[in-house]
Amino acid sequence: GAGGGAGDDGGVAAAAVEARLLMHEAAMRAREEKACAGLLILAAYYGDVQAALAEAGEAADEEEVAVGPAAAGQARGWLDVRVALQFAVSRSSLRLPAGSKAGLRGFATVRPAPPTADGHCAPCELWLRYEIAGEVRTLCVEDAAPVLLGRASAARGAR
Repeated sequence: GAGGGAGDDGGVAAAAVEARLLMHEAAMRAREEKACAGLLILAAYYGDVQAALAEAGEAADEEEVAVGPAAAGQARGWLDVRVALQFAVSRSSLRLPAGSKAGLRGFATVRPAPPTADGHCAPCELWLRYEIAGEVRTLCVEDAAPVLLGRASAARGAR
């Protein structure tokens, strides 16, 4: 939206609703990808990634971890975006443009975590664990960085 600021919680609620709308289609795409050893998003967090991973704990290793609503981590400065990212997978590839991910379907502007005692602020990042061709990988990028995963990136590197 154009007017951020104090009303960001509405965007987070909208992201949670959006994730529920995308869930059925995302599940179908996940089944298709699994059938062809394509790109499966196992877990994905946006915002304060360290806080999200700390809260998810070892559960991030399990495929079923991230079915909850997108708003689950909002008070803590992060969103679960697994459903939104699986929905965005097309033909075993995931492409996200450079620039903030907050405007993408199923995403929202997250409230930054308060700085730590030494003044450190957690960066806004996108973290994902994914499986392609039976191999599990992890990626963490800054919010503004582009993302290219899957068959498209493999084709680019294979010459």
